[in-house]
Amino acid sequence: MVKKMKLKLWLCCFLLTFYSGTAFASASSDAGLYYINNRGVVRCGTPSDNKIFAYKDDEGKWQGISPEICRIISTAIFGRSDRIKMVFVPETMVSKALSTNKIDVMIGGMPYSATNESSTKAAPVAPIYYDRMVFLARDAAKAKSMKDFQGEKVCIVDDVDDLSRLNAFNDKHQLNFKIMNYKLSSQARESFLLKRCRLFAGNAMLLQDMLINTPSGMSGVEMLPETIDTRPFYLYTDKANTTLRSALKWIINATKLAEEVGLTQENYTMNLTTKDPSMRNLLGIDEKLWSRFKLEPTWVQTLLKERGHYGDIFENTLGSKSRFNLKRGKNHLLKNGGLMFHEQFL
Repeated sequence: MVKKMKLKLWLCCFLLTFYSGTAFASASSDAGLYYINNRGVVRCGTPSDNKIFAYKDDEGKWQGISPEICRIISTAIFGRSDRIKMVFVPETMVSKALSTNKIDVMIGGMPYSATNESSTKAAPVAPIYYDRMVFLARDAAKAKSMKDFQGEKVCIVDDVDDLSRLNAFNDKHQLNFKIMNYKLSSQARESFLLKRCRLFAGNAMLLQDMLINTPSGMSGVEMLPETIDTRPFYLYTDKANTTLRSALKWIINATKLAEEVGLTQENYTMNLTTKDPSMRNLLGIDEKLWSRFKLEPTWVQTLLKERGHYGDIFENTLGSKSRFNLKRGKNHLLKNGGLMFHEQFL
């Protein structure tokens, strides 16, 4: 009898420990905003090979689309934009950096494909930018069309997605390119600078960075107008952290929705008496919905006052008001012929 009681007691203890451990593991895997709030900063990963995404100006302040997106997240969580830490992360290390809590979010830096979806711990949240895949070319002035590059060597990063797009373009136009693929973008860049290939295929942001920041060896080099394809750059977070992923989705959505409904730095205060439920939720007049995401209810008002909506942020970091002067193109809202869309905040 005593033995049976001891056995039952042992079994109960085992089951209690097992289920408690399971519950803890489940809770800890979806950390939500716990670590961000505990630290008091949001850590944002940015590609290590591209100064357009993130760079420090002469005063040592972070500039570029990555720090600006990070400041938006900081504003939403803390009600202020300065609680950020930028971390350079190589493309091959994005999944590990997220799963080991080295960073909270990754801004770009990794293509989204079925292979990455099934083999990494990084989950896409929302597109933050649509880039064109294009060519840099030597002696471009001598060419009248792509046919003049027939049979040339093309340097490219060894990425399944990019290689697939380049091969499709190559086959479609029957250009018979000799493709030279490299594991890292720095290797492909070096090969192009050493004139081992006449063309370099890659994203316009990467190639524009080369034109601006690598003057040596770029004489006679131009970006061709042809578009190989258009691809989105995503905000990523750890797959297991569904709470943070959900919050980030609506943070990014808010910047686009603000532009769609015409909220600006000058007029947003005039809309604080609106009866429209989506607008009241967006601006935090009704605090309940943003509070569910554990975000500052009036953070969009702070964002509009300090930085503006998505269109303002694009122009200031990448477009006409930046040193890069990239055309907005597909990054316009849907109603203006672009690919950026939003959902009502209801």
